[in-house]
Amino acid sequence: VACEELAALQGQMPGKIAVISFSSDAVFCPNGQPIFIGSGTGMDKALQFAKMADVDGVRFILISDGEPNDEMETLHVARSYRNKIDTIFVGPEGGAGMLFLNKLAKASGGQGVTADRAKELAPTIQYLLSAH
Repeated sequence: VACEELAALQGQMPGKIAVISFSSDAVFCPNGQPIFIGSGTGMDKALQFAKMADVDGVRFILISDGEPNDEMETLHVARSYRNKIDTIFVGPEGGAGMLFLNKLAKASGGQGVTADRAKELAPTIQYLLSAH
């Protein structure tokens, strides 16, 4: 369902959304669909990989369950961004993952929100894009 939501967003905003999948490594997905590669959550590596696009006019929205392999390094990389990083937590509210993503967003001056279900992903991303 989340991939369907992403496809709908890309249809509404052609050429405006880049997707980077991450687990133990980060991979750019030129077709706009995430690759499910498993094996850990190298969020710090994903942020380091995406940093090459940290230029004026670019928005960053990190969608995750909020459980990185290395919280301290992930926050360190997030603080080095020029632009804000907004986060969308996908999972049950109130857990450690949600708290971490809110901390990451705050570290970069961004906003953290929750999408309780994958079906809420598109409206949540639209909300973040219109909030700045």
